[in-house]
Amino acid sequence: MSVFTFTPAACVFGSSWADWHRVFAHTKPIGCTDFMICLPAYGAVIGAWFGAWPMPLDWERQWQEWPICVTYGAILGYLVGMVLSSGLAIFHNRRKHEKGD
Repeated sequence: MSVFTFTPAACVFGSSWADWHRVFAHTKPIGCTDFMICLPAYGAVIGAWFGAWPMPLDWERQWQEWPICVTYGAILGYLVGMVLSSGLAIFHNRRKHEKGD
């Protein structure tokens, strides 16, 4: 995980190994906070993986040097994860308010 995905998780979960394991390794996220931490982190990892695909095509191009593709992919995946987690948090809160009425 990169710094921009590790820092928010470290601020929220601290040194609680059970929370880290629950969110990132074992089960799906439970609340809005878990979604806001988990989805951007997964998005950054998946984005970095997709960003590494064009690298073996041609190393002579300026944009295909080693960290550039992976970094852009991780940033794009992180942003997509942030948008998805925000949408899920809004949807989850809206559904919770509808059930309470």
